[in-house]
Amino acid sequence: MNKKSFKPDEREMNVFRKICTTMYIITIYALMGIVSYRQFVLGQPHQQWDDIAMLMIINVIVVIGALLYASGSISLKKIKLRNLIVGYIGFVTIGFTFTLIKYAFFDGTHIDLAFALDTLKIILLVSGILILVWIFLAYLGNKKIEKRIK
Repeated sequence: MNKKSFKPDEREMNVFRKICTTMYIITIYALMGIVSYRQFVLGQPHQQWDDIAMLMIINVIVVIGALLYASGSISLKKIKLRNLIVGYIGFVTIGFTFTLIKYAFFDGTHIDLAFALDTLKIILLVSGILILVWIFLAYLGNKKIEKRIK
């Protein structure tokens, strides 16, 4: 029996990667649907679906970081500071809006200015940490690629 018969060629590996990527995206969207269904339709307390939500969020955060590092295609020299700031503001805006809607409409929490400001501080901090970590991983990935080229 030929040992090469079990080693996929480049075309087969590309097909495999496309299938894995598609299945990953479907799985993440399915987990989002499951968490949303349990939270909003079934009205389950967060203790019953927090594990799924945390697994999903950590998975997405790690995958984004891994893509930035492994691709190495994002050079910080080419990124404009304005684009980073706009991206950060967009990230914070989406997170803040989602959080306020979740608490106000779905959990029935009374939203006052102090609560909104505390929530905004947390979102600013977490978003900032994520952006900094992703920028650092993109930098390391780019340096890795430049080192390979030399």
